[in-house]
Amino acid sequence: MRRYEPVVSSLFVILLVCSRIAAVRWLALYQSKQKSWTDDKNCSKSLGLLGKQTRQCRQNLDLMGTISHAAYVAMDTCQGQFSDRRWNCSSIRKTPKLSRDLARGTREQAYVYAISSASLVHSIARACSVGVTNKCSCGTLPNYPPQGNFKWGGCGDDLKYGLHFSEQFTDAELMKKGKIKNSKKSQMNRHNNKVGRLIVARSMTRACKCHGVSGSCSIKTCWMSLPDFSVIGTTLKNLYANAVEVRRKKRKNMRLFVPVRSNVRSVSKESLIYFTKSPDYCSPDPKTGSIGTKGRFCSSESSGWGGCDAMCCGRGYRSFTKTIVERCECKYYWCCYVKCKTCEKTLHLNVCR
Repeated sequence: MRRYEPVVSSLFVILLVCSRIAAVRWLALYQSKQKSWTDDKNCSKSLGLLGKQTRQCRQNLDLMGTISHAAYVAMDTCQGQFSDRRWNCSSIRKTPKLSRDLARGTREQAYVYAISSASLVHSIARACSVGVTNKCSCGTLPNYPPQGNFKWGGCGDDLKYGLHFSEQFTDAELMKKGKIKNSKKSQMNRHNNKVGRLIVARSMTRACKCHGVSGSCSIKTCWMSLPDFSVIGTTLKNLYANAVEVRRKKRKNMRLFVPVRSNVRSVSKESLIYFTKSPDYCSPDPKTGSIGTKGRFCSSESSGWGGCDAMCCGRGYRSFTKTIVERCECKYYWCCYVKCKTCEKTLHLNVCR
């Protein structure tokens, strides 16, 4: 039996390392969004928090509700964005356990890391501006004079603190003793986390409130604000579609990612990157995170991702009609009720075989 001990030990080390660099497991916090964070006993590894994140949890109990909300927003946005794709982001619900599509360097892993990092920036920055914690407050007002009929004021989202906190939290397990972990997967995850934060930073826009007699808006007060998170989710989905497949190359004692395809010159700081090709997600395979597409709805009129040809993987589809009853032609009567008719609506649906 002794001759097998080195092999067993090696496998244990590999599994341990894989679990430690799976820093996106904190998304399991979406399950605890209603939990009251008044006791540091809630900072449990069962919710996907790794060593450094557990310590950060204990030090930031006032922000843990916000972090849980960020996990929920990331999950909800991901599933909404990919509802018409073969990969519909269902594997994110398995956290803190990770299927292979979120652990082996795929395009899907790149998106999930970016959306989770971005969601945390967004949620923390918003929480600061509404006074959830005393660790931060309103965002800094622009230091350049206003260009137009307004003045800087109000309370904007604290982007600076959001970026700082998100980096410290999401990248916590990609560091070791203050030094950056240099594994291929850690380097990829850091890059995609950073892309998520960058997209949020670049989405800041001016928001204003009017003042004046009878809403004349003769005077406006403006501040910098983040858009609805769905806007950021859409931007990241576009980056997912154009993600760059990479390999590592050593240059002057540094390991850098370079594109695999010769027609792509370099990896930009806004590009999502991956190094493992994705499964086709056509058939159920729990290990790879694929639920398959049998029984999924599709559009017979679309040639895109949600179309039956793409969704059903060549297996064909079944069409049927379904009649539903819904309220319609509603009218509001003063005062104070709404009266509606009942209408039948026939839906023409298709599901993959």
